[in-house]
Amino acid sequence: ASSSSAEAKATATTTFLPDGTDGPLRTMYGAVWSTSSSNAAPGTSTADSAYGSGALPLHTDMTYLRDPPGVQIFAMGRPSARGGVGVFGDGLAASESLRRDHPDAFDVLCRTVRRYRCVDDDGGWHLEAEGPVIRAADRGGAPFPPRHRHHHHHHHRWGPVGMIRHNDLDRLPDLPPADVRSIVDEREREMRIAEFYSDLDRAHELWDTLLGSDDIRLRMDLRPGDMVAVANQRCFHGRESFTADADSPRSVMGCYVSQDELNSRFRRAGYRVF
Repeated sequence: ASSSSAEAKATATTTFLPDGTDGPLRTMYGAVWSTSSSNAAPGTSTADSAYGSGALPLHTDMTYLRDPPGVQIFAMGRPSARGGVGVFGDGLAASESLRRDHPDAFDVLCRTVRRYRCVDDDGGWHLEAEGPVIRAADRGGAPFPPRHRHHHHHHHRWGPVGMIRHNDLDRLPDLPPADVRSIVDEREREMRIAEFYSDLDRAHELWDTLLGSDDIRLRMDLRPGDMVAVANQRCFHGRESFTADADSPRSVMGCYVSQDELNSRFRRAGYRVF
């Protein structure tokens, strides 16, 4: 027991940088979190669907932060008696597939700003952020051109994809862009608003279809001690529903690392960061 305690203490105090400035990103869930609420640190939030037993669709985490974490690390403590298989997906592959096969939908998800929110009254948190589902380099173009002008703009407008922000469980209702809502002519305004929702619904449906494809998905049945590191601004994660009991209360521990720290490590290793 004393050996295990010493090992845990050493692990907790060891850092990669000599001044100890690196390490887990502290969020509303603490520095290191657990999906078992009985193991959550005092004062940290459990206001998240991960603390339930239902299936979680593919998503990226903390979409309600202006800059979501760059890396999420999962460590399986105790799997459930039945179910709970982890599901992961490549958001970059999904976005490039959408760009190739449905450029109109890709354009919509690049230029439409969607809003996300997390409220925890018990913990005292109210977080909101916004951004497109697909953040790609913008080479210029009208922010929301009329439908008949779409094809003249989007084929060469968008460059490399830099980030994915997607979580339907935290997403607020979509609003048309301000330039559409402010159109003076009532008939044109209503037509453009209807176009906005029609185009967005179609793009979202195509996106969801891609996320359900085995071409971009990987199922992993994690066992005790298994660990997975997920690039949160590129990759999705989710899980299948599970049944837990007193003998096997599913428990996963984890932490986040900021995208800024990840980029710093890349640069130090000689990589070019876009």
